[in-house]
Amino acid sequence: GAAFLRHLHGALGTLISATWILASNSWMQTPQGFEILGGRVVPVNWLEVIFNPSFPYRLVHMTLAAYLATALFVGASAAWHILRRRNTPAIRRSLSMAMWMLLIVAPLQIFAGDQHGLNTLEHQPAKLAAIEGHWENHPGEGVPLILFGWPDMAAETTRYAIEIPRMGSLLLTHSWDGTIPALKDFAPGDRPNSTVVFWSFRIMVGLGFLMLGLAVWSAWLRRQGDLYRNRLFLRAAVAMGPAGILAILAGWFTTEIGRQP
Repeated sequence: GAAFLRHLHGALGTLISATWILASNSWMQTPQGFEILGGRVVPVNWLEVIFNPSFPYRLVHMTLAAYLATALFVGASAAWHILRRRNTPAIRRSLSMAMWMLLIVAPLQIFAGDQHGLNTLEHQPAKLAAIEGHWENHPGEGVPLILFGWPDMAAETTRYAIEIPRMGSLLLTHSWDGTIPALKDFAPGDRPNSTVVFWSFRIMVGLGFLMLGLAVWSAWLRRQGDLYRNRLFLRAAVAMGPAGILAILAGWFTTEIGRQP
């Protein structure tokens, strides 16, 4: 009991610290509550500074990401021990708890990420256009969802694009014909590096869906009574151990390299 309380206090303190860090970073992404006086940025409303438009979304997204990274690390450690024939009740309990956490949090994270994306569309449209590799709108055609491609900043196009027509419109505007600001709507000097954020975003999302797949697989194996015996699953759990940290890094690359204004 005492050890649990100590760990709980540590986790709570870390969350409080992260809250202030994310409030500061979010203000740099979506600033409000300030005036520029004599060339200096001066806060005039601290509540607006702290609770700026992107802060709630970033806080939820990052907190869930931390839970996912922890669950994957704990699950990988437990799976590794089971593969080494150290199949104790404590190890099995660790794997079970990690997979339950993954099953609950992964879908929530996908939803939170979608809401964060809609907030980015509203407040940082150039960043979102760079993430999508979307260079120009064609009236009546909607916005495609580019799955893969290579954004060429010099040629102002996304080469070798593999896309789903209109799906970008549906995801971002909830309409088949909706449009979003395109990179060519912004001066070249105001465009984020689409080549980098296009791929860092897809690495993050791809890892997120792999996490969801591992969670669903674990639920199916649990139902079959094979969660601790399926060696292919256990190896996959070990391989996914670093995925949470890698997804967090890819997400922050997307956030910072794509930063506007």
